[in-house]
Amino acid sequence: MKVAAKPKPEREPETDQPTWYDRNRLAIEAGLAWIDALLDDRLAPVRLPRETEVGSAPRSPAALAARGAYDRAREEMLRAGEPAPIDRVSALFRLSPFEEDVLLLALAPLLRANFASLYAQIHGRAALDKATPHLAMALLAAAGPEGEARAWERLSPEAPLRRFLLVESADRTLTPLTAITLDERVRRLLTGEHSEEPRTQPMLFEAEPASFPERHRAGVERLAVRLETARRPLAVIVGPKRSGRAAAAAALAARFGLGLAVFKPRPFEPTQDLVALVGREAVLGGLALMVDAGQPDVVALLHHRIDALVIAIAETRPDLPFDVPHLRLEALDQADHAALWRETLGPGSAETDERIDALADQFRFGPGEIAAIVAEGGDLRQSCRDRAGRALEELAERIVPRYRWDDMVMPAEILHDLHAVTAQVRHRSLVYVKHGFAKKLVRGRGVSVLLSGPSGTGKTMAAEVIAGELELDLFRIDLSGVVSKYIGETEKNLKAVFDAAEASGAVLFFDEADALFGKRSEVKDSHDRYANIEVSYLLQRMESYGGLAILATNMKGHLDSAFLRRLRFAIDIPFPDAALRRAIWMKAFPEETPKAALDFDALARLDIAGGNIAVIAVNAAFLAAAEGVPLAMRHVARAARAEFRKLDKEFRMFWPEAS
Repeated sequence: MKVAAKPKPEREPETDQPTWYDRNRLAIEAGLAWIDALLDDRLAPVRLPRETEVGSAPRSPAALAARGAYDRAREEMLRAGEPAPIDRVSALFRLSPFEEDVLLLALAPLLRANFASLYAQIHGRAALDKATPHLAMALLAAAGPEGEARAWERLSPEAPLRRFLLVESADRTLTPLTAITLDERVRRLLTGEHSEEPRTQPMLFEAEPASFPERHRAGVERLAVRLETARRPLAVIVGPKRSGRAAAAAALAARFGLGLAVFKPRPFEPTQDLVALVGREAVLGGLALMVDAGQPDVVALLHHRIDALVIAIAETRPDLPFDVPHLRLEALDQADHAALWRETLGPGSAETDERIDALADQFRFGPGEIAAIVAEGGDLRQSCRDRAGRALEELAERIVPRYRWDDMVMPAEILHDLHAVTAQVRHRSLVYVKHGFAKKLVRGRGVSVLLSGPSGTGKTMAAEVIAGELELDLFRIDLSGVVSKYIGETEKNLKAVFDAAEASGAVLFFDEADALFGKRSEVKDSHDRYANIEVSYLLQRMESYGGLAILATNMKGHLDSAFLRRLRFAIDIPFPDAALRRAIWMKAFPEETPKAALDFDALARLDIAGGNIAVIAVNAAFLAAAEGVPLAMRHVARAARAEFRKLDKEFRMFWPEAS
């Protein structure tokens, strides 16, 4: 949602009483009448008596009466609790009476058709349709050099009028005859109209409301105390993604009675004028500004140029050229997420405690994401899966699980280990939270699995079965595409994958893991050392990852025992023996396939893995379909012979039809 200031509505419902808009219009008319009287005074042929406020320029009775009417109109609105916009602007930006009058003077040419002719008579030169500092001094400044000096000071670039672009001048310079103008935003604001600042709309957004993690409350309160006396308050909130940094920023802003806006400047965009506009909108809207601390120049510019509360957020403490109070947030745990879900859903939610605990256990969303998911409505679990998978789809291949336990043909002990993996993911919340093991195992709660074995033995199938059983998304990451020869790039690529996956609870399947593990070796040079660092980084991220990470490799022998100890499971899927191959062959042909009698005992004698068996079965089915006959052993034999040639293996005929 784009940020806009919150003035009174343009029109109120019609009543017999004057509306706020009508009262403000009358106040402006009174003010313009006073400006007219001051202009008439300057054209008077005789010197006016000094019968005005002490220290000010002489005023005629007509000017004094007009000023009195203007003041009374504003006072009546104040007493009614609905101040005129000029009073609201004055209070927000701490304007002096002279600065208030300059705003009115700059407004006059926009609303007075005869302003240019009066200006020309005063200056004896070509008519202009703008106010000038010379005119402001002549009409509004206190008498004497001291009054004029104070007035010029209030027109300096650092004073509120120009600092926040309440008035503008050509090329940011101001000479006695430079035109003082109001942009459309300020003009509409003073006349009581609602408008938005188009120059800041593409980069200034109102923060979405979200529940605040209770564990951060004390830290936010301590930070607020440190900021209470700061003239230009700036704070840094540091924490991992989805730790509730934006929610903490909103709570800090609320502590000072402010809303929160997110400032996202485009590259090379934050000029001083833009920052001034952003500061103006923040003050008008009663907003604190949240900005990414990864742009330290922007943070410094905001801090030095605006008076609003600025909150910078970052994953690590930024290197700023000045000391800044900061708050460090910890990552949210399962209990925090469950509390956020319950608070966001509210007491009337139809979701059961078990379903909420399951959502909190699987998905690591931040407060803002939880609020957005709940606002969308619909099935919460599916909404979570859809949202969590978006970032990962750019970095990995989504695999839709097709296999179930019945499709697996493996030794009983391997199936037992795979069921154990599933149980650990499913019952994490029960064991760690309710059974107290979170106190014993502070780190390394991630479930990391190594599946090793020859090609075609079912490593990918096992990952699909586990993901399907747990109703989790499965993403395959090809490590051969992640590993880089450039130092530090591999860790960067891995970090991007795990950061994207952190909220999803998805199963990460790292295929071709030997592309990384194969580099593990005795340290002989700097390349060996960095290769070992890459492996250690991957294992560390697997341990800290809240979901399930599965590595698949054909080269288990390349791993040393130290690495194996850091994995929760290391499951070696063997090459199938004859009995397993027979079972695989029997499952390879769907019941719907027309087929003649097949000799599964003979097929089991083919020394080939399950993945190759699946390829042979499909190819044989196509051969039979091309002939328009049921699938027979001769079709299987032709397909097998082709598969063996592909593998550079000798094909031995075990039955007559194989020739």
